[in-house]
Amino acid sequence: MYKLIKTDVAIVGAGISGICAAIATAREGVDVVLIESFPYVGGMATGGMVSPFMKHDVNGNYLVEGIFLELKDRMRKQKGMINNGFSADIFKNIASDMLSEAGVKVRLNSSLIDVQRESNYITSLEVKKDNTSIHIHAKQFIDTSGDAILSYLAKAPVELSKEQQAMTLFFKMKNINLEKAIKYVKKNPDDFFPWSTKEFDPQHIASVAGYFSFIKRAKAQDAMSKAVQYIFFCTLPELGTASFNCVNLLGYDGTNKKDIEAAMREAKVQINDLLKVLKTIPGFEKAELDKIADRVGVRETRRVLGDYVMSAEDIRLCRKFDDAIAKACYGIDIHGQKEDESLMEELPEGEYYEIPKRTLFVKEIDNLQAAGRCISSTREGQAALRIMPTCAATGEAAGMIAARAIKDNKTIRKI
Repeated sequence: MYKLIKTDVAIVGAGISGICAAIATAREGVDVVLIESFPYVGGMATGGMVSPFMKHDVNGNYLVEGIFLELKDRMRKQKGMINNGFSADIFKNIASDMLSEAGVKVRLNSSLIDVQRESNYITSLEVKKDNTSIHIHAKQFIDTSGDAILSYLAKAPVELSKEQQAMTLFFKMKNINLEKAIKYVKKNPDDFFPWSTKEFDPQHIASVAGYFSFIKRAKAQDAMSKAVQYIFFCTLPELGTASFNCVNLLGYDGTNKKDIEAAMREAKVQINDLLKVLKTIPGFEKAELDKIADRVGVRETRRVLGDYVMSAEDIRLCRKFDDAIAKACYGIDIHGQKEDESLMEELPEGEYYEIPKRTLFVKEIDNLQAAGRCISSTREGQAALRIMPTCAATGEAAGMIAARAIKDNKTIRKI
């Protein structure tokens, strides 16, 4: 079957950057179609169960507001968010509501398979849903796919690192005695990263990473994958629950479907091992597995080459730009591969950097922007920009630029 759709703006990828791009565009009165290969919106925030939102404030002031702040405020009103931790299900429901209210046409279960391009302009996309081939004609396009699949299929310049960051798979546990667990952290500080929460407060999210001695013992007994380095959890709004980010998947290519499937299989083996260890930890004696994310947490794949490439130097020197469209304060955070050391940097307290508009504009194409995880950056730059608050900010900016290009009948670089 064949179907033709005409719209003003087509956006590929309904993670947080695509959601913010689509809402921003639609609120300007511009017709927009949002395309997503999964059966839900939210990407890593929902199907990936990634929580919490990483640091995006300086001296108590948020660097990212706009649609992202609206989303957070609505989650808080539904008791789906405490501090920066949130419920994946409530995020999904609220994001869906906001897209619907804005008038965004969302196409779920729809995989991009081809891009038609004439000279420096994309003319249409071919999307496959079930047995239907959908051709979407638009004037402006935004790549928020994470993997830069729209840019790649358009034969735009992209980069794929030889060594991609390690992947993960989140899981959630319930019936945790958090008060007991945090007391153990306080009594055994040497077994944890120094920043781990040491005072229990049910009104605040707790973040704990370590249990180094437990992991070391399990490895010595050949009961834990050598790749697992520590146990890391953040509590969730529902009492006694937490999300865990300690699966460490090495040597996989996030753009390869077979690798993703193999990574998922290995991840579930690691989770089984971790659950056995957790049962021996104070506070987790009665804890149970509640849910495993249905998509692997991919941190890095393709990045577009844009008019400006955000670098490690830009991050470390906290650079500001005349054409800034976003601010951020998250440092370079690389989860190393087998031959690649991990790196976790922080900016000086009170400092932030800016992201220039030029990072959104994909080279060689005059009606394509890329935002979110696949934004124009070096590997080190992307390792700072990839967090959800920053992705939301760059997505909203791209949406506003696309909408104004349509309304003012200008190219994106003239906006």
